[in-house]
Amino acid sequence: MSDADATTDLPGRLGVAVQLLAHARKQARKEMAKTGSGRGELTPTRLTALAVLADAGPMRLGSFASRLGVQVSTMSRIVDIMAASGWLERRPDEADHRACVIAITSAGSALLEGVRQDGATRLALCVASLSPEDLAALEAALPILESLAQQVACRQPVTA
Repeated sequence: MSDADATTDLPGRLGVAVQLLAHARKQARKEMAKTGSGRGELTPTRLTALAVLADAGPMRLGSFASRLGVQVSTMSRIVDIMAASGWLERRPDEADHRACVIAITSAGSALLEGVRQDGATRLALCVASLSPEDLAALEAALPILESLAQQVACRQPVTA
């Protein structure tokens, strides 16, 4: 493969590598997150919901559904399951006592932190096995990867 072919294929290869990393993390989460004692399984959607609440704080159901890109009825079912698991709770809305807000519980925060730590530990073990040259290349590429991720996530305009 020529240098020109490698450069042309770079976005595709990068996309595949990122997807493989994300898939490996999802598989690890699935293995780790199966819980006993009648609690629900931590699916990717439920994990995302916990992360959103941990980051944004308590919010009304409609806002929560909007953030996750799902219908309110779907979000309500997700909240019911997660509340039964003890990962989040419904609280009265101080601004409107007829409504409620959804908030992460300490158990939900602990679960989220455990999943994050497990993923970080697995990745750290893999990174630690890299050669010094590969480690230096990865470290040099990291700011570029972070910038690309930010651009893609924020849907910033791309100039040719």
